[in-house]
Amino acid sequence: MAGLDTFKLQRIHDLKLAGSICVAAVVQVLSFDPEKMTVNVQPLSKQLENGKYESQPPILQVPVAVTHSGGFIFRPWLKPGDTGVVLYLDHDMDATVTGAKEAVPLTERNHATTDAIFVGALVAGDYKVKGLPEESIALAKDDGEIYVAITKDEVIVKNTDTTTAVFKASSIDMKSVDMNITLDGNMTVKTGGKIFLN
Repeated sequence: MAGLDTFKLQRIHDLKLAGSICVAAVVQVLSFDPEKMTVNVQPLSKQLENGKYESQPPILQVPVAVTHSGGFIFRPWLKPGDTGVVLYLDHDMDATVTGAKEAVPLTERNHATTDAIFVGALVAGDYKVKGLPEESIALAKDDGEIYVAITKDEVIVKNTDTTTAVFKASSIDMKSVDMNITLDGNMTVKTGGKIFLN
């Protein structure tokens, strides 16, 4: 009987310990600072406090993970209401993120909300990705009306329903109801075939 009580107490202890470790959370963006590349976010999962579930406090000024390498940057643009994920780093990130180099943690905190990083938005709710070419990597508006897509064989640039450009290794196909071309300087056209102007 005593062994069973010890097991229950250990189980309760283990559950409380596991519940106290922050690893990652689904959050909603409250605000976005594009200059500092930070977001204020609200965790969406309620936490159990004193026998009832309550909203967690917002996490403020969370750095946004941005792909930056070799002199190029991929910068996302976030809006309030976007859903994403934050990761809580193992150690105090103040010295490493500020200095961008190996450093001793400034505090002994671990898995703290103050060491969260926003790693990207995700498709949540009833949103469906639509209007984009299959088997492609695409940058697009969420309604699929405007996009740039890279497939195995071509690059497709779609501006509206009436304007699309398809770039292949051997050709460029453009479709537009109205096309205005402004040219500063000279243009040289070399062709082995005919040029048709309507």
